[in-house]
Amino acid sequence: MKFKNWLLQEMPINKFQLMGQWEPEAKRAYGYSRQDIGILTNPSAVEKIHRHWSNSKNDFEFYFLRSSMARKQVEVGEVKPDWVKENLGIDIEPKESAITVIFTQNTGAEKIPMTAWTIAHRLGHAIRRDKIFEQYFAKEIMKDFRELLKEVYGIDKKFSYAPGGGYGGGYGNSQIDEKDLRALAHAVGTMRSARQNNLRNFFEFVYELVAQWIITGNVKFNPLPKSLLLRKRMAWGRPSNDTKRSKLDDIAHEDWNETLRGYADKYEHYLDSVFSGLEGRIFVM
Repeated sequence: MKFKNWLLQEMPINKFQLMGQWEPEAKRAYGYSRQDIGILTNPSAVEKIHRHWSNSKNDFEFYFLRSSMARKQVEVGEVKPDWVKENLGIDIEPKESAITVIFTQNTGAEKIPMTAWTIAHRLGHAIRRDKIFEQYFAKEIMKDFRELLKEVYGIDKKFSYAPGGGYGGGYGNSQIDEKDLRALAHAVGTMRSARQNNLRNFFEFVYELVAQWIITGNVKFNPLPKSLLLRKRMAWGRPSNDTKRSKLDDIAHEDWNETLRGYADKYEHYLDSVFSGLEGRIFVM
């Protein structure tokens, strides 16, 4: 065995297998863009994905299925081998020491190519119905960020959380409250989507934290700003942004920054526990 092949097998992604219609003459994309296909069939690009995942503490087996049957299955979550055979037409047995993920397509509200980060983000979507992930990570983040809005900026509005609801998580009917949470995520998030104010909703931030933890090995936040930009607005052709200043003095504000750093450590611990519990299971994204 060549050293490079041995090294890739020793990395967290133990298996990276294309299944279905990936031959060059295949006419149907079945949910994968031309850019996705170029990445997943390019050995150098696949090796780059392996390297970016090298900080992960868990082992993974990835299958990328391109077929008419697979195209119909979106964010199914955990399944059994019999379900895979019946609904996807393939035989897969999960490895007890690894997390098995079957990617059936790469579609969504935003057309983002299947990079190492995208794979990690979409894994968050695949496991979102896991009870431990939902109760001790996703829901905890929402609770903590609501607390930050209330205690630091004086924003205290009713907000409902519907576990696992809808395409990307659930919120209830309070669109204004969700925008406040998203504004805070844009301010403290250190990943590219937050820096560029491109989070579609707050739950996407939860998945971005999963991706950050997988790719970098850590969860990291920016300090809480003294003035939180809630929404950009224009009035009479001039910027008239909606902002909320911190209601705290400098010492109290820094205390909450310390709390935020503590949240990052807590989320890392939770993700360690969540992903340990996913080993030996199959998830369909």
